[in-house]
Amino acid sequence: MRWLNFTLSVGLFFLLLSGPTTADDSLGLPGLVNVNCTNSDYSPVVLVHGTFANTRRAYSTVAPVLKENGFCLYALNYGKQGVYGVNGIADIQSSLHEVTGFINTVLQQTGSEKVSVIGHSQGGLLAFLASNTPELANRVDRIVAVAPSLRGTDRVPPKVSSAHCPACTQLGSESEFMKNLRNGKLNPSGLRALVLATKDDLVVTPVESQFLDEPGVSNVYLQDEYPRLRATHSGLLHVPEAVELIKNFLLKD
Repeated sequence: MRWLNFTLSVGLFFLLLSGPTTADDSLGLPGLVNVNCTNSDYSPVVLVHGTFANTRRAYSTVAPVLKENGFCLYALNYGKQGVYGVNGIADIQSSLHEVTGFINTVLQQTGSEKVSVIGHSQGGLLAFLASNTPELANRVDRIVAVAPSLRGTDRVPPKVSSAHCPACTQLGSESEFMKNLRNGKLNPSGLRALVLATKDDLVVTPVESQFLDEPGVSNVYLQDEYPRLRATHSGLLHVPEAVELIKNFLLKD
């Protein structure tokens, strides 16, 4: 995980509320999201980045491919501590509120019955948590969780500051937050989900903790399909073969 540059976190929210505007320019991401897109064949797709990340960096490879295949894309940057700072470090419940609110805005503005959500790392966890909220009950079509921290990670340093990065503490596999999650089901009934992991992941470990043994969930190692491929935790989003797996899952009937 790396510290990345500041990007506006509410750009698309105000863009959606303001009505017609220039396409492909929300969050300053020309070519990444296409807010003026309309396509009744597929649910809109919401892109959710991970801890310390931003949408521009995370989805610069995935988004253009999905756009070319007709998907309408929406994205946000979430989880800052205060007005300025790094994305994805705020208390996870606070970030969940942001993500859930954003998805509701997309549903309202597009008139769609459901959305699909792609989430990387903490974003994958937030995708599942959002799908379990009362506001989004039966409103999420599919989830693609890429290298998700669904059960936390044993790589969180023991002295990490909960004041400066609440999410970092919560994402520790032995945190109270994660212990509470173990008691419940993450994938709602009837929802199809793909969990895509790489055996080379050194961030969310042990890697097998990323998988969910629940109905409706397909757990896939990149190396199950492509044994010779290598991909890091963040790099998994930029491997063409992984992007193909994501696209095909969203296209599947």
